[in-house]
Amino acid sequence: MILISQVIPELFSSPSAFVPALYSKFPVILLAEGGLHPAIPKAVNLALFVTLLWLAVRKPAKEFFSTRFAMVRETLQRAAKEKDAAAAKMAELDLRLSRLDTEIAGIREQAGKEAEAERERLQNEARRDVEKIGVTAKRDIEAAKQIAMADLRDFAAAKAVDLAEQMVRREMKPEDDMKLLQRMTEQMDKAEQMNKIG
Repeated sequence: MILISQVIPELFSSPSAFVPALYSKFPVILLAEGGLHPAIPKAVNLALFVTLLWLAVRKPAKEFFSTRFAMVRETLQRAAKEKDAAAAKMAELDLRLSRLDTEIAGIREQAGKEAEAERERLQNEARRDVEKIGVTAKRDIEAAKQIAMADLRDFAAAKAVDLAEQMVRREMKPEDDMKLLQRMTEQMDKAEQMNKIG
């Protein structure tokens, strides 16, 4: 009796001898121990099952795989579009970044011009304020000077009168006082007579 385990190594011993060895040993494989080899019905059942499965699943599997293939293709196309959009966005960002230095320089230049204009405006405003303060101060000084001069004249006049009075009192004697009083009385009488005539 020949077992399959003995036949298989002989079948694969040489590639050129495989086919003739298979034909020469085939009846032995089929008829093991006086009947069908137990692997044969299992192999036939497997072949039938696989064939029926293939026939039953072929159309739905084909539809499934074609649908799945279409979905994958659509996903890949969408991913390609998104990749192109992202690349375009990246190119735009790169362009904006390359212009960023120029924009920053422009902003700095504009800020410098604005700062210079603001500094000039503040200087002009400060100059006008200084001039206004100067004019106001001159007016105030002139007014204070006029007031001080008037006060000084009044003070000088009052002092002159006081000094004159003191000098007259020191130098005037009672008889001079009488003469002065008499002279004033005469002048008043003359003035009264003139008023009566006139």
